[in-house]
Amino acid sequence: MASYLTWVVFAICITVLKAVIREPDIQVYTRFPVEFGKTNTLNCYVEHFHPPKIDITLLKDNVPIENVKKSDLSFDRDWTFHLLVSAEFVPEQNSVYTCKVEHDSLQQAKIVKLDY
Repeated sequence: MASYLTWVVFAICITVLKAVIREPDIQVYTRFPVEFGKTNTLNCYVEHFHPPKIDITLLKDNVPIENVKKSDLSFDRDWTFHLLVSAEFVPEQNSVYTCKVEHDSLQQAKIVKLDY
């Protein structure tokens, strides 16, 4: 019985340690297909990260976009977290739209570009 209990405790510890620090997965996309000059929504969905403290910034040509909305921070079954950050924008043909994520699991900020 003691041996079984030891293995259970060990398995729980391994599961917890795996969730201690986990690098986020990042997706950048729009609500509708991009049409230049038409209002759309820019989304940055960040998931599978731990710990929950994270900074997410939407950028247009490396300048923060204003009036950003954030969903409530939510967690998954494995105790990692996910968050959606979005903003209305009007796509411009020569502009670059990105999502910048800063998290303890990253040595430097991760920047993901919107492909359209």
